Amino acid sequence: MSADSKRIGLLAVGILVSGLFVALGNWQLARANEKSAALDRFNTRAQSPTMNLDKFNIQDIASVVGRSAFTKGGYREGTTVLLDNQSLGGRIGYLVYTAYRIAKTDLHILVNRGWIAALPDPRRLPDLGPEPIDSAVSGRLSDPPSVGIRLQGAEIAEPMGDGVWRVQRIDFPVLAKLFDVEIIGATLLLDNAMPNGFIRNWTPPGEDQARHLAYAFQWFAMALAVFVISVGLFVRSQRRTQT
Repeated sequence: MSADSKRIGLLAVGILVSGLFVALGNWQLARANEKSAALDRFNTRAQSPTMNLDKFNIQDIASVVGRSAFTKGGYREGTTVLLDNQSLGGRIGYLVYTAYRIAKTDLHILVNRGWIAALPDPRRLPDLGPEPIDSAVSGRLSDPPSVGIRLQGAEIAEPMGDGVWRVQRIDFPVLAKLFDVEIIGATLLLDNAMPNGFIRNWTPPGEDQARHLAYAFQWFAMALAVFVISVGLFVRSQRRTQT
């Protein structure tokens, strides 16, 4: 391979890498826009009256995410899920979800009961206390935390104890199959006044849009740096061959 071919090849690689970084930056901008729209919807729907879940068409649940809601039914035994890698105050822990039957229907909703700290040994369960008692629940309908890029196997539920599983993301169809119940496509952020909960320091979904904007800036800056360096090296090598 000639020297010219090598220089052109290195320049092409630099341009491709720069293009990849631009694409990643655009993806982060799209994520920020999605988060901004979700936050606007969540805050707007907070002004709507509290709704009774057992008198609502569950097929339209996505249209009311953000509204306050309540229902009477009962927690389903042995259906607790720990969502891993959830931080609070610089500490790593879990969000604790338990399936709750909506009134006298066969439908269930995952109740987000709050945050609990993880133990230093990840193989051990934190103290979750007894199974939650049957009681009315109230809170705000919410989508589960997003996970960005979904890695293969992230939906797998890892058994952690009797009726407790650890997951990397909330996948409603997977959990419905695991528990053998019908689960609607939204969660309920349990009100602070409700029993059977843990630390409930709720943040609206989409509030972390600034993080995606920061990531986008970093990708664009890296793209520019790679492009400038690649072109600079190519021009310098060209000049050397001409002298």
